[in-house]
Amino acid sequence: MSVIYLNTKTRGITKTVAEFTKQQGQSNRQFREFIRAQVTDHREEGMDVFKSPRPGDDRNNE
Repeated sequence: MSVIYLNTKTRGITKTVAEFTKQQGQSNRQFREFIRAQVTDHREEGMDVFKSPRPGDDRNNE
């Protein structure tokens, strides 16, 4: 399963804002479009996020 994290970076520390997993039956194209829409929504809310295949520093310690 494909997992994408939306992260933000502040003062050199990467924090995970959201985590999305590709649903069964969802095409790669649908998943990419969904992620793109989520990035746009978060940026419109004022959060400077980027997508990443890895969790942020705050999640690595869990």
